[in-house]
Amino acid sequence: MLRSIIEILCRSRRGGFSTRSKLLRSNLIFPAKEFNPDALSRLEAQARELHSAKRNAEAVEVLRNVLAARLKFQGERHFQTINTRSGLARSLRAVNCFEECFLLYSENIRIHQHKLGPEHPQTLRSLSRLANTYFAAVRYVDAKPMFEGILERRIRVLGRDHPDTLRSQSSLANTLAALGLYKEAVELYEEIIEDRVRVLGSDHDRTELSRKRLETARQAAQIRTTSLHKQESET
Repeated sequence: MLRSIIEILCRSRRGGFSTRSKLLRSNLIFPAKEFNPDALSRLEAQARELHSAKRNAEAVEVLRNVLAARLKFQGERHFQTINTRSGLARSLRAVNCFEECFLLYSENIRIHQHKLGPEHPQTLRSLSRLANTYFAAVRYVDAKPMFEGILERRIRVLGRDHPDTLRSQSSLANTLAALGLYKEAVELYEEIIEDRVRVLGSDHDRTELSRKRLETARQAAQIRTTSLHKQESET
């Protein structure tokens, strides 16, 4: 049944599954009659290993079972249920099952907003995961206002130098570049480099990555300008 569900969701993007191991077959015994937190923790650890090994369809299958058990015994708002839902969404995103990711992350956002408030760091983290999923799904127009809102709130709540704020700056700049808004992307990358040099240091890997992205955006802007000038000269 689980395999059929995953195939329906993913067939158009991925075709096929890796063979399940004997360990997986022996562990997937759900729904359970009794709550066994140690067994669920072991399965989640196994799912993380599968995800790291890029055996994401198998990780999805494990995490579906874990989530079903946590919903049954712990409820939708328990922090372990929320974490499992997030882990499942991450593995689904890896196999391009974006629509279900949107639903799972949105459910976590709803719960966090109700329990913690709209500007709590955990709420903003869940919003960021949803925005990143829109970016991964090449829905940059949808991702852009989300990243803008998250960045604004993180600056207000966490401050400009917080690691989450710096990541939000980078996510927004990447989205601007993906949309072809190179001027805005260049300006934001320059700001990011200044902030990362101050917070992380000039030689930090992330500072260097921002420099490379800035150069890529500048080159893309130059290519566009050259192309426009050529078109104007030909008319």
